[in-house]
Amino acid sequence: VEQAINAVVSRNIYMNQSKAATVIQNRVRKWFNQREQQRLTREQQIQREQEQLQKQRELDIKELREEFDPELLDEEGIFDPERYRQQQHQLRAQEIEERRRKQDEDRQARQAQLLDEFHNVEDMNFDILFETDQQEISDYIRTHEKYVYHHLNTDNDVIMLCDVQNQDQFNRIKNLALNRYNIETGTLSYKSYNQSSINQIKPTKQYYSNIASQADLDKHLDSVYNKEKGNVFKLAVDFGVLIERVDGNNEDQTIKYKYVLPVDASSERRAPLEIRSRDNINMYKQYLRTTIGSMQERTNRDTHEKIVSIFSIMLFVFRYPLAGAAIPSLKQHIKRREIYYVDCKVNLCFWTAYSFITMPNSKDKRWKDCSRIAEAKRIFQRVNGMEFRDNYQGFDFVGDIDNFINKEQVNVHMYTFESDPPHYELTQ
Repeated sequence: VEQAINAVVSRNIYMNQSKAATVIQNRVRKWFNQREQQRLTREQQIQREQEQLQKQRELDIKELREEFDPELLDEEGIFDPERYRQQQHQLRAQEIEERRRKQDEDRQARQAQLLDEFHNVEDMNFDILFETDQQEISDYIRTHEKYVYHHLNTDNDVIMLCDVQNQDQFNRIKNLALNRYNIETGTLSYKSYNQSSINQIKPTKQYYSNIASQADLDKHLDSVYNKEKGNVFKLAVDFGVLIERVDGNNEDQTIKYKYVLPVDASSERRAPLEIRSRDNINMYKQYLRTTIGSMQERTNRDTHEKIVSIFSIMLFVFRYPLAGAAIPSLKQHIKRREIYYVDCKVNLCFWTAYSFITMPNSKDKRWKDCSRIAEAKRIFQRVNGMEFRDNYQGFDFVGDIDNFINKEQVNVHMYTFESDPPHYELTQ
């Protein structure tokens, strides 16, 4: 019985132990299956990722082949930086060569254009090239005729261009300026005032006067013309002006006045005029009136200074040289024997004189009279279109000078001598 009981107990224990082992075995198998499933899932995921990467790589290679030159890709279709660098160097060299070629073509085209313009240049307008002072003054009057002087309703002994801000201070400086000129003696005190530049041609005479109106200006011009009557002279002008200077802002302003006397160096700002007759003086009157009107329109010298009035005028007279053995400007040619008498039996003196320009002497070569006479005859034939004849009466300045100027393209100045008073007068 005991053995039977023990056997039953042992079997029960065995069965229980077997059940426990089975449970453990099932749990282990379940865990192992889960891990295996996870591993398989991960492998599948990795495989899918690799497939996606491979597809992306194939797409990238396809895009590279479409975007870049196939020559820049290696055997595997990968972009090769070294090949790209070499290709860029080649392209840069081609661009430089193309740019040089275009520059050469442009330069050749520009040279051809300049050469064409040179051969087809229009005839020079000598009237503009040698424009006279009279034409310059006429053009100035025409272009500035709208500037007319407007008289200000002020009781002043000067020409007022605009109103002043401090009348008392202005009057004090104005009186100082006017008192520089002594009306009784007709003299002007300059102290250490430099009237003209050292390098300038000094005027023959200067005429100064205080002016209070444009009528005084006309009167002064008439007086100078009467004093210089009989002389041909060039006339230049400069004004004495009063200047107002304002420093500071609107709340705190400092107003000062000063005067500037007329000087020869400043006369270059306005055109001179050669005075031969009353008509020239009348033209210069109109020119100065237009100048004053223009000054009234533009009184500001800069942001701080402006010209407020004109108190005086200086007329500078440049007379032509007086008579003598020869015009002073010709003495240098006579002393150097550049022009001299040529012994000729026919009336060729004008043409032989001109031959000194077309066939000048030099240190190495001094032409004989016979050669110079032959040159004069050649010039005569070139200008007149006929051979020289021994019965030629001589050069007619009135009838022949225009043809000579046109044919030889030269600028000619002619002087005539007047004995009362003795002087040379420029006639052309």
